[in-house]
Amino acid sequence: MEGSAPCTDQQACASTTLAGNGNGTYNNNNTRPEELETRNGNIKQLKRLETVPDIKRDTSGVTTQYIATGIVNLGALAAGACMAWSSSALMSATVEMHTEREIEIGRNQSDIHPKLMLNPINASWVASLLCLGALWGAVPAGLISENFGRKKTLLYLALPLVVSWILVASSPNVYGLYVGRFVGGVAVGAFSVGIPPYIEDIAEKHLLPTLANFYHVQLSCGVLFGYISGLVSSTSWLCVLCAGVPVIFFGAFIFLPESPAYLLSQGKYSEAKNALRYFRGIDNDIKSEIQSLKEHILNSGKNRVTFKELFCERTTFKALIVSFGLMIFQQMSGIYAILFYAERIFKMFSISLTPPGASIILGFCFVSSTYFSTTLLKNVRRRVLLLVSFTLMALSLGCSGIFYHLKASNVSADNTWVPLLTLCSFVSVYAAGAGPIPWLMLREIFPPHVTRRATAITAGFHWFLAFGVTKLFQNMVYVVHPGWTFWYFAISCIIGAIFVYFFVPETKDKTLLDIQNEFEGIHKGKKHRHVIELESISEA
Repeated sequence: MEGSAPCTDQQACASTTLAGNGNGTYNNNNTRPEELETRNGNIKQLKRLETVPDIKRDTSGVTTQYIATGIVNLGALAAGACMAWSSSALMSATVEMHTEREIEIGRNQSDIHPKLMLNPINASWVASLLCLGALWGAVPAGLISENFGRKKTLLYLALPLVVSWILVASSPNVYGLYVGRFVGGVAVGAFSVGIPPYIEDIAEKHLLPTLANFYHVQLSCGVLFGYISGLVSSTSWLCVLCAGVPVIFFGAFIFLPESPAYLLSQGKYSEAKNALRYFRGIDNDIKSEIQSLKEHILNSGKNRVTFKELFCERTTFKALIVSFGLMIFQQMSGIYAILFYAERIFKMFSISLTPPGASIILGFCFVSSTYFSTTLLKNVRRRVLLLVSFTLMALSLGCSGIFYHLKASNVSADNTWVPLLTLCSFVSVYAAGAGPIPWLMLREIFPPHVTRRATAITAGFHWFLAFGVTKLFQNMVYVVHPGWTFWYFAISCIIGAIFVYFFVPETKDKTLLDIQNEFEGIHKGKKHRHVIELESISEA
C-alpha cells in the first residue's frame, strides 16, 4: 500500500495482507494461524479465508454443497436427455409410423438424415445400444475415478457425450447412429457410478440423504428436457439442444475442487484441506473430519477387496443377491421401455392428445414424484415403500393392458385420460420407491470398503437388464401385442413385491451390524433376552 512502511516480519506481513476489512485498512488480528502454512519459506494462503465483514458469504458451507451437487448432477441431466431422445427422434424416423407419402416427404426434407428411415428392428437397436454402452462405462468407472481422480473422470465424460451427439446428428447411415448411441451410453453408465462417490465425499452426513437424491431428480429432469426438446421438428436441432447440456456441465464443473478424500488418498494433504474447507465453510472446524478421512482411507486400503472376493464372503454375497434382485424387478417392470418409447406407446393407444404432449405430462409426473421422494425416504421404511411401489406399479400396468385389450376389441372408444393416468401413475410410484431405493440400499447393506465395487458391478448388471428389456420391447409388442406386454411387466412387478417381502431386509435406522445379522439369520435382541432368562432360572 502506497505511503506505508515496508514490512520486515514475513508472518506479520502475511497476516496484514489477509485480513482486510474491505475499506482499504487491514487488521492483523483477524486471521487464524491454521489458515496459513509455510512451504519452502513462502506463505501460502488457503482458499477459504476469514470472511470480510461487509460481504455476504456462505460461512457454513451448506449452500456451497447444494450448489456443487447441482452442478455435478448436470451429468445426470445429460444422461436423462440421452434416454428421452429416442422417444421423439425414433418416432419421426421409423418407417412403420408413417404412410408412404410421409416417408417420401421425409426423404426429401433437408434435415440431417434426408435419406435415413429406420425399420423397427434398427430403431430398437438405436434405442437400446445406449444401455449396452452404459454397461461398458459403469463397471470400470469406479476404478478409473479411484486412480485418475473423481473430478477428472467426471469432467472428461463430457467429451464422449458431445462426440456421440455429433455422430448422431451427422451420420449418413444407421451404423453411425449405432456408434453414436453406444459412445453416449458409455458416458451415461460412467456418470451413474462416478457421480454418487463425489457427492459422498463433499457432503456432510446430515445432508447426504438429501444430496444423494439429486442424481435421481436431475436424471428425471433430463428426461423431461428431452421430451420438451422433442417438440422441435428438426432432429438436428434436437441433437444440438441435448449436446448443450454436457457443454454447460463441463464449463460449470471445471471450477469445483477435486474430492477431498481422493486428494488425501494421493498424499496431497494441503490441497485436500483447502478443498474440504471450500465445502465446509470457514465456520466449521475441519481438523476432526480430516483425521477421520485419513483413518477411513487407511482402513479402506487395508481392507480392499477384488470383484471376485465380493462373492466369497457370505454376508456380502447375500447383499449382492438382494441388490441384484431389486435391479432385476426394477428393470423387468419396463420403466426404460416406457421412457424410451413414450411417444410410440401413446400412439399405440390412439389417444386424442398428441404423443409429444402426453410424453411431456409423463415427464412432469416423473420429475415431481422423484423430487418428493426425498421426504418419503426420510419418513417411511424402505420395505414398505418398495412393497407399495411394486404393487401400485403392477396395478397401473395391469389397467393399461386391460384398456388396450378393450380398445382393440372395440369395447372401449378412444380415450386420452385412461392410458395417460395409468402410465403417469406408474412412473410416479416408480420414482417414489422402486427407482431410488435399490441405489440407496447399496450404501446401507454393504460394508464401506466394499460399497464402491459392489456399486460398480450392480450398476453394470442394471444396465445389462435395461439393454435387454429395451431391445426386446418392440419384439414383444409384435409377437404378443402391447396389451400382453404390459401384463408381462405387471406380473414382474407382482413377483418383485413377493421378493421384497421374503428377501429384502429393512435398512432404515439400522446399523450395518444389524443388517448383517439379519442376513445371517441372527436376531440379536431375541437371543439376548432368551439367554438372560436362562441365567436367571439357573441362579434361582
